[in-house]
Amino acid sequence: MVHTDHLPEAADHLTGEAALSFRSQAFLAYWKDIRGSSPVPAADDVRPSDFVSLLPYVRYMRWRGPDAVVFTVWGTALADWMNADLTGRNVFELLPEAERAFETERLKNLHRMPCGFVQQRRVTDISGMTRLFEFLTLPVAPGDDGEPRMIGPGSFVDSVPGERVELADDPKTVIHSFRYLDLGYGVPA
Repeated sequence: MVHTDHLPEAADHLTGEAALSFRSQAFLAYWKDIRGSSPVPAADDVRPSDFVSLLPYVRYMRWRGPDAVVFTVWGTALADWMNADLTGRNVFELLPEAERAFETERLKNLHRMPCGFVQQRRVTDISGMTRLFEFLTLPVAPGDDGEPRMIGPGSFVDSVPGERVELADDPKTVIHSFRYLDLGYGVPA
């Protein structure tokens, strides 16, 4: 079992050409370890005690019908950074309406291939600074309830130079970059 608290700092070999933050690299190593020879890990294989140092940064989501992906875990560091606990919230409610159909397909593709994805979004933190926030999202098999799951960390990776905005009540973010990660089964075209 890979314990993410003790991963070496250089883990570029895990993602090929994709440059990921250290937290994303560490979580990807954990995910690959627990899936073993299966395409994706079983829901019962995800044990927070195996990634204690990453847990404050982890989002765990599950499909709840065709139009809802709900956060079942929203890490405490994420809640602190964004000044909001999104546990129980529908992912799609937090996105601009124009992005919802694309994001629905992206999340469905995680289980179809299976594959992962990394995206960066411009997010305004509680200080009013706009920064890049990296989300790694990986598939997890459905649990006993039959609902497919997704998991991965989120963390600020850099500020957007010179960009500053006033805080607003609207929690929506703006996509900066997106790419699928080949987990051994290809990626959508």
